[in-house]
Amino acid sequence: MAKTKITSARDLPVMPLTIEDMTWNKTGTWRLLTPVQKDATAPCRAACPIGQPVPGFIDRLAEDDASAALALLMSYNPLPGVTGRLCYHPCQGKCLRTEVDQAVSIQDLERIISDTPEAPVISRLPDTGKRVAVCGAGPAGLSAAFFLGLAGHQVALLDAADNPGGFLNQAKAEKLPPEILSREVGRLAAASGLQMALGVAQADLKPFDLVLVDQSAHTLGSAEAQAVDALAGEGQNRLLMVPEKEAGYKASQVAHAVDLGRRTASAAHQALGGEAFYQAPDREHVVTKDQMSLERFAPAATPDKGTPLATDQAADEAARCMSCGTCNLCQNCALTCPDACCFLDEDRGLITFDLYHCKGCGVCSYECPRGALVMENLQ
Repeated sequence: MAKTKITSARDLPVMPLTIEDMTWNKTGTWRLLTPVQKDATAPCRAACPIGQPVPGFIDRLAEDDASAALALLMSYNPLPGVTGRLCYHPCQGKCLRTEVDQAVSIQDLERIISDTPEAPVISRLPDTGKRVAVCGAGPAGLSAAFFLGLAGHQVALLDAADNPGGFLNQAKAEKLPPEILSREVGRLAAASGLQMALGVAQADLKPFDLVLVDQSAHTLGSAEAQAVDALAGEGQNRLLMVPEKEAGYKASQVAHAVDLGRRTASAAHQALGGEAFYQAPDREHVVTKDQMSLERFAPAATPDKGTPLATDQAADEAARCMSCGTCNLCQNCALTCPDACCFLDEDRGLITFDLYHCKGCGVCSYECPRGALVMENLQ
């Protein structure tokens, strides 16, 4: 049979068209697997002693919103300008960007975010009427006082030393200038409404509902540490903040002290009738390089190793973050869905799915470069 030669559009067969709306046809009933936006823990966050949402605050910085990045950081860590200078940054050692070029300069980005002159918007819950004394103004005590203040309690921070910071005051000035420490303490105090009483050897603790003692504020066993413990008095309803190691913390371990303070503040809030607010990141479900589509991330210009990142380099460096395991609303799924069933919900900041028509083909999951969209059997 001879083939028909088509020489113009007029020779093409008639195309069948649907004139009316076909949304009545619930093709989602064909579906065996259902797409679910399910973030996994990024390796950098799993390695962070505080469990900071690293992809989250870097993504906000990449969007040129340093104030929002700082607010997110401080919801986990009230001393980002300190950890951004002193922490031994285990996060960078786990950065999957090394599979493409080199690790993102997470610590430098944290430092730069902390230096933003814009005040972060940090909400404080209504006053509970409870009064809490925190004895010891080391990083753990400062953190505990900050989070208890945000929870609505009236907090007094006491220390026998004249300056807040505890062992941080022993850090080298070139690594942590005194004015930076003063700024960080002032910012967290203003945001949480805590009151500080420094250089006091004794305090009347009778009006307080609970007393927290930061035994990590100074070297354990030192005269300063004993003075902090003495501030708490005898027979008080109190909680102790004890470092994991008997020797206490070094300046480079400040993140561990911050985490101790946040955990203790959550326990104290529970003791005062509130709900625990501390939740460690899921370190069991950490995204791996095999779950990422690393081939979709092109190598980029990287900063010089060993040289502090300059402020004007921050946006480019933040753009190198791959948001491992975390949906950053790139909308690859929406662009590639053959049935137009993926949508960006701008109000809630997430991807939604039209499950009445989604057939569960899995194209969206395949096209997600970050392993943050999975197919599950939800029938």
